[in-house]
Amino acid sequence: MWAAIVAGAGPAGTLAALTLARSGHRTLMADRIGDRAYKIGEALPEAAGRLLRSLDLPVLEAAGAHVAIGGVLSSWNTDDLMAVDSFRHPAGQGWRLDRMRFDADLRAAAVAAGAAFREHRVRSLRRVDEGWEVGFEGGGVEHARWIVDATGRNRLLARRLGIPRERGPRLVAFYARGRVDDVLRTDRTLIEAVPEGWWYAARLPSGAPIAGFHTDARTAAVLRSDPAAWRRGLSRTRHIAGLLGGAQFDEKVRAVDARGGRLSQFSGPGWIACGDAAVCFDPVSGQGIFSALHGGFTAGTAVAAALGGRSDALDDYSARMTEVWRIYYARVRALYRNGQRWPASGFWTTVEHGLG
Repeated sequence: MWAAIVAGAGPAGTLAALTLARSGHRTLMADRIGDRAYKIGEALPEAAGRLLRSLDLPVLEAAGAHVAIGGVLSSWNTDDLMAVDSFRHPAGQGWRLDRMRFDADLRAAAVAAGAAFREHRVRSLRRVDEGWEVGFEGGGVEHARWIVDATGRNRLLARRLGIPRERGPRLVAFYARGRVDDVLRTDRTLIEAVPEGWWYAARLPSGAPIAGFHTDARTAAVLRSDPAAWRRGLSRTRHIAGLLGGAQFDEKVRAVDARGGRLSQFSGPGWIACGDAAVCFDPVSGQGIFSALHGGFTAGTAVAAALGGRSDALDDYSARMTEVWRIYYARVRALYRNGQRWPASGFWTTVEHGLG
């Protein structure tokens, strides 16, 4: 029997598995990686870098795989483009990640620490005595004393356990990666608010530009019905369109859920949730990957303590996640209220009312 099975091998799952394995517990990490060329979510704040260094994880030192973020150029609560340089930011300089490489290096570190990895998703879950029977998409069954839900926004295990989720305003993000070229040379993150939502753009370590539009469900329906509408909207931006120059976005635009949310409870007898499965953030917060890493580490620490007989560690973990949500919610509400330049806009009204 495994001490723990971790469903999910993204940043949260790998940190949970690594922490458990380093604590001497027999741990299985399970996920289907797939063959995607890139993964959305590539900005890593310096706080996450400090966490990785404290765990002696040199995943940011991969030669040429990741690049430093020079700062932010934003037009949020003003028509002007405002600059914030990384060297002036209290938290320090962040990183623009090659997410596929970053995630692979984290998995390798977890395996090196002693965790096993199975490249199949968890398919079924059943409580058996004091443990769990876990079935996999590729067939086969394993047993564990603990299960860790690190399945991202899908929160597969929490849904199987009937744990409800509280959600913020319904927001959708539409992303596309452009061709590798030299039209976008800046090392900064670009953010621009518009009446229907807000745009994000950056240059990936590969040299390819990436752009994303964050909007409400009503505008999302229009974008889904008219694939060219995303590109037209990008071309009409006041600042980002000029900075992107003639960047070509030939790939299909991908739509992803961008609303914030949290589970009604973060742990229970023999189970715990971490990362986006526990608390997921609106991308405007810029804290998604850091929260996943920190949540995976703290969840792994809590389960290791519980396996050692310390059940109070779960209460501490839940209290910490509740505080993370409180701080996030207050920050995002303030950000959107500061961006109220279009009081008649459906998007900004929807977000303001949804955040209370």
